Amino acid sequence: MRIVSGALLSVFPSRRPVRITTQTATIGIRGTGVYLEAEPAQTYLCLCYGLSQISPANDEQNAQTIASKHHDQPLYILAGENKGENIRNAPFKNHTDQELMLIETLVGRTPPFVFPKDDYKAPRRQY
Repeated sequence: MRIVSGALLSVFPSRRPVRITTQTATIGIRGTGVYLEAEPAQTYLCLCYGLSQISPANDEQNAQTIASKHHDQPLYILAGENKGENIRNAPFKNHTDQELMLIETLVGRTPPFVFPKDDYKAPRRQY
């Protein structure tokens, strides 16, 4: 899957790997919930849960494997930085657990972070 610009919130099955490419990164995922925003100079990636291999487009030797249980390590993958400096920590933004739960429900699964209805303390969209 290639994303030139825009955002994606999706869940992927564990039975087959998926590769997402943006202008700044190649992201290999399997059995994962992921949110990303693609722009020409950077990709925002939140591995909501699961395992992913992240490779900056201009610095493939500094690829990283990350594991997340619940939005543990959002990242920016940048273009044009020095070798080894293309992947940086980022804040959690622009998606919610409720949205992930809805998508998982649509494909007949339950996310790994199920919580009681009245005990939700994570970010919510402001309408």
